Amino acid sequence: MSDDIYVLPMGPVGPWDQLTRNERAWIEFIRVISCGSDPKITPARVRALRELLDST
Repeated sequence: MSDDIYVLPMGPVGPWDQLTRNERAWIEFIRVISCGSDPKITPARVRALRELLDST
């Protein structure tokens, strides 16, 4: 039995395999809440994310 919550879609082997289980779970969580679309990375979004993470 697997402890994984999300079933990850199969895709090409690459950097995904080098991520930790936690990193993959966060990426999948973001994809779920964004309805399968990956938001584009912008400087404003990076700043907002850093501010959010630094506030804890």
